[in-house]
Amino acid sequence: MAFRQFTAHLWIAQSEVFATNSGVFLGAGQAGLIDPGLRPEELRRLQAFLSERGVRPRLILITHAHWDHILGPEVFPGVPVAAHARFEEVLRRHGADLQHQIAAWDAEEGRHRERPFALPRPDVLITPPWRCEIGGVSWQAIDAPGHAPDQCAFYQPDAGILWAADMLSDVEIPLVSHSLAAYEATLARIAALDIAALIPGHGTPTASRAEIARRLAADRAYLAALRECVSRVVRSSGDVDAAHRACAALSYAHPQRNRQAHRWNVETVFLELGGTAARPIGWELEWQ
Repeated sequence: MAFRQFTAHLWIAQSEVFATNSGVFLGAGQAGLIDPGLRPEELRRLQAFLSERGVRPRLILITHAHWDHILGPEVFPGVPVAAHARFEEVLRRHGADLQHQIAAWDAEEGRHRERPFALPRPDVLITPPWRCEIGGVSWQAIDAPGHAPDQCAFYQPDAGILWAADMLSDVEIPLVSHSLAAYEATLARIAALDIAALIPGHGTPTASRAEIARRLAADRAYLAALRECVSRVVRSSGDVDAAHRACAALSYAHPQRNRQAHRWNVETVFLELGGTAARPIGWELEWQ
């Protein structure tokens, strides 16, 4: 994981795991972090990057309470953590699931912890349009539910930089693990922004306005098509298998990589639009 300077004040490092991006914003001898992670050796390199510059982070921004975005605060004890006001609600509902997911990932990586992972507890609860300024770098929080109920995107209005959390990726389709309606509203809100540079939670950052527009249009088109095909099934009282058949021909990026995500999207949207199932289906399976 190497750090590259993306803008005058923003450095990005990408993990080998899920192409997950971590951000460091620097200015006037001060630093802030966004979703630092992921592997222990990657976090050590992040610590070294900051040490070489003689700075200690003043704040850690967490975009949402999914396990691959909450590992960083553990290695920066005492640094305040800021997360959406609904972050704690997610921890109450799924804290044990998150710890189980992290333990399973540790086991898969052959890593042993001396003590169980301690979930980060926010020192600052964000209610957008909350703002922070560190070292002359100003970020504005944007409510961005849909993938997660507590998801925040972070935006620099003066520079048009959007840290998009788990949206607008070139390697992932929209992961509708919370709500289709909320995701559609979030993308509509983001489409109104002036975005000159985009950093997704997973995938390739870009400063191409054409590419940003392409990703936004593709994700909105996928969600619209998903809504339409599932709605037809629910209106005709079809079951979830009928929904899968109806949505089998939908076009989406990297189908081999995203096949399971698309399947869970169909099931989650089926339930959201009024369908019923006798067993757990959709993204709820990720918590099991």
